[in-house]
Amino acid sequence: MGREPELWSAIAGLLGREILRRCQAESRTRAAEKTCAAAQADATLGRYMLEMRTNINNALTTVLGNAELLTLEPGLPATVQAQADTIRNMALRLHEIFRRFASIEKELAVAARETSNRAVHAAAGKR
Repeated sequence: MGREPELWSAIAGLLGREILRRCQAESRTRAAEKTCAAAQADATLGRYMLEMRTNINNALTTVLGNAELLTLEPGLPATVQAQADTIRNMALRLHEIFRRFASIEKELAVAARETSNRAVHAAAGKR
């Protein structure tokens, strides 16, 4: 009978540690779910941007071309000339941004292939 209090205190200690571990695990799970939801939203936006890239580039090319034609137009007031030049410069900036998007897309595709290849090689090595 003298050992029962020791047993009960050991069980209570184990139970307390398990409750704490579960609370911590649930907290990590909630944080991971929030991170996952944010990543999914970013991925959705990224996919939409990739789908729309051609349409945006076409519109951007039109804006850039018209702005360049305006800057070459003789006799325009200086304010109109400056506005056309600003439109051209901003269109060029947007063009560079979309070139970077395309570059990032290619980099991600290469990284995904490399990761996939490593996983295949690792799985083949375990056989």
